[in-house]
Parts: sequence; C-alpha cells; structure tokens
Amino acid sequence: MDEDELPLPKLAWDPSTNSFTNHRSRKRTRSTPPPFSSDPALFSSDDDPSADNYTQERRKRKFRGPWYQQVPADEADQKKAKRSFQRQHDSGVFMGSDGTDLDEPFEHTELKLPLLPLRRSRLQAQLQSSQRSAEDAAREEIERCLESGDETIELSSRGLTTLSNATIRPLATFTRISEHGFSQLKPSLKVFLASNDLTNLPEELCKLESLSFLSLRNNVFRELPPAIGHLHNLKELNIANNRLRYLPFEILELFSTVSHLKDLRLHPNPFLELPQDQLDDESSQPESDEQHTSSRSQHGVKHASLTSRIFAPYEWNPEWTATYKSRTDVRYLESNGTFVKGPDFSSSDDSDSESGSSMLLEAVDSIPVPPEPRGNYNSRAPSLLEVALKTCSQSPQLPNLASFLHEECPEYLFSLMANLEAKKESGGSKCTICKRTFFMPRTEWIEWWDIAKTVGTASASPSKPGNQRDAVERIIPLMRRGCSWLCVPKSGDTGVSDQMALD
Repeated sequence: MDEDELPLPKLAWDPSTNSFTNHRSRKRTRSTPPPFSSDPALFSSDDDPSADNYTQERRKRKFRGPWYQQVPADEADQKKAKRSFQRQHDSGVFMGSDGTDLDEPFEHTELKLPLLPLRRSRLQAQLQSSQRSAEDAAREEIERCLESGDETIELSSRGLTTLSNATIRPLATFTRISEHGFSQLKPSLKVFLASNDLTNLPEELCKLESLSFLSLRNNVFRELPPAIGHLHNLKELNIANNRLRYLPFEILELFSTVSHLKDLRLHPNPFLELPQDQLDDESSQPESDEQHTSSRSQHGVKHASLTSRIFAPYEWNPEWTATYKSRTDVRYLESNGTFVKGPDFSSSDDSDSESGSSMLLEAVDSIPVPPEPRGNYNSRAPSLLEVALKTCSQSPQLPNLASFLHEECPEYLFSLMANLEAKKESGGSKCTICKRTFFMPRTEWIEWWDIAKTVGTASASPSKPGNQRDAVERIIPLMRRGCSWLCVPKSGDTGVSDQMALD
C-alpha cells in the first residue's frame, strides 16, 4: 500500500456471520443545490470508478460545466467569469445558454446604417403628416353630421391647410329622412370653411348637388377652380377676405338660368381693377361707331365703349345682370409654363389696387398676334409634355412620381408635378374656346365683367347711384385660358362658343 493513500477503516470480525461488520453510524452529507436553476449541471464522474474520484469521508468530486469544458465545482463557485457572446465551434448547435448570463446586454450588436438622403416626396410626406390631424378632425365632423343628419357642416377655424377629395366624398351620400315617414327628402347642405389656411378646393366639393351654402371667407385662396361654376344649386357664396386677383371665367355659369344663386360676397379681395379711364368712359355718353373707331385709350390702344355692346355667353338669370366691359392682351406661354409674350398676371401679396392700370386693354375687333412658331405653323395639337402630364395624372402613384425623377432633371419638372397633383384634386381645367381638357395653359387673358343684382329684386345690388367705389367693386376680373396658341378671342367675340353656351 502506498504511503500517501489513506488507510481503510478497521472492521470487527463477526463470528455469527463469518464476516467483518462495521457497527459505526455513518452520516450522509448532501451537497447544497445550485442557487439558480440556470447554473450548469453537476457531474459526479461515475463513469470513472477509480479511487481518485473520492476524497475524505467518501465524498465524490464534483464538476461544473458542459462535458467538453468541465471544471471542479469549487473553482467554478469562486468566481464566474463573463463569457463573450460567441459561438463555441466545437459544441454543435449553439444554444446560447451554457454559461451565458441572459440578463447581460449583448456586446457589439448595434447596427449602424448610413443615413440616406430623403427625396422631395418623402419630405412632403413628413410635412403632410403634421397636417393630417386637422383633416382627421374634419373627417370626424363630417361622419358625425352623416350619422345625426345635421345639414350644417361646421369646419371653420380648424387650422385646415388641405382638404382632400376623400374627406368630402362621403357628403355625396347624405340623405335626409322625413320625420313622418321613411320618405327621403332632398338635403340642403351648408359647408363652412371660413378662417382656415386653405389654398385649393377639392373637386368633390364642386360636385355636391345638394350644396346650398358655401363659405370660404378668410382663407388664402389665390385662385378658385373652374369647377365652382358647376354648383347650380348654390344659393349663397362667400369668398371674401382671400388673396384672389381674379375669378375663373366659368363662374359666370352661377348667374345663368340653370343656377339658383341669391347672394354673392366677393369683397374685400385684391382684384385687378379696370383702369380709371375706362370707368370714366362709362359715365360719358355712348360714342358713335366713327368716333369709337378713332378713339384711343390713354395707353394708345383702341378699346370698345363700355356701353356699346353686351355679350351674353349664357341665358342670364332674371335676378342677375352680367355685362362685358373690356379685356387685356393675350398672354402666351410655352408648354412648360414659361412666359413668352403678353402682359403679366402674376400673383402678388401686395394688395395694390392700381396694379391693373399698367395693363394695355384691347379693342373688341383687335386680333391677337401669336409668337413665331417653332415649326412651319401653329397647331392645336397638345405638346408632348402635355400628353405626359395627362398620362401621369391617370396613375394611382401620382403623389410619388416626383420621387422617381432624376436629381439632375430641370427644376420646373418638380414644380409641374406638384401643380399637377393640385390641379387633379381640384378637377382640372377646360379651354374656354375649344372646351378641351388641359393641365398647362398656353394662352391667358383677363376680361372685366359688370356683375350685379337686378334692380327691384329682394336683394338688389349694393351699389348706389353716385357711389364710385361700389361701381368699381361691381366690375370683376375673370381669367380665361386656352389650350393652344390658336385658342384666343376672335375679332368681335368675347363670349363663348355656342357649344359652350349649351353645355
């Protein structure tokens, strides 16, 4: 026996059994269980029956850790070393639990991506996201009116900057139920959009056949859509306190026999005013044809006497009178909207009432002279850019098309795409000469019309004899647009074609 080995206990001989017997009591010691269930398992190494696995008092040596990396339990309990988050290539499938503290954060796991530059459409989407809350509130108000049957849609002072067709479209389904039965009555909607920051009207609003009252007072409109003339059942219209320098020519339809307009509020607005010398001619006696032919305006351009002719593009409502006064020269534009020739009608924030005095007025029999064409002759055929814009307007991805443009594209293409979306929302435009739909006008000119209530009606014109300011405010500038350089007013024709009058 080796000296280093511990001696075995001496046993007494039992003659009854003819064997050695140990009568000493033996206490068993149990190892304390691991404090946490997630600690590594304990192994007693029963597969090795050698005496090295036993210590004093016949206790087995214990190990902690997986089978491929076992350490004595005493050493493992002294201090747990933190393991790095890495795979043990010799352990088969990585489970992430052997000796890993799950409460510890992963190291070097932050994913850093380069910041990509946002395109213009994405920036616009971020700007519009802050405006959706106001329109969502307007949509909830419309839903409330639909459920309760309230015909007054109060959307004033809501902070609205945009109003989409999707928000207004449910009003087309508004129904009014009779109190004495289930018969449906024709509703009379009243829409109040006053004291907001609106710049465009949705097309769906101009399609509401049941709309009888519309208030657009105190907004930031610079133009009204031509589709506003389709509101034949409108009885009251208030567009005061905006930035309107002119109205669309199609608004004359509201004063025809197919419409029921009773009250119209236009002022204050920075309208382009008729030059003072034209107003003076109205108070003078009518000139003969020979005198008129030899007469010239202060600016050297021949013009018609204000009381010489009355043009009627429509059959007027008996409660209204609309009389043509004068027009400007024709303004010619390129297919992309750049200026070529003619007067300047650009909008300005300055409410200068004399801004219209610098524009030359044309006579009734004057013939507009277009610029030199690029080809052999002028044509009414649409340009390739106009065809491309029309195709883009039919795409359901119109709001995102600008993001597909190359960064080196001309700057005007981005503005054209933005204007195209706004024009489609408002219903587009039609040529006042040939009635063809277009997006980019090629010709523009302004006509002044004297619009007033018929004397003797319940709500007569506010103008009084001798009140010069009321006479000025009664003359309204109307913008006419053509789709080609050939769509211009003809000699002696300042109204519209017979086809347009019938429509």
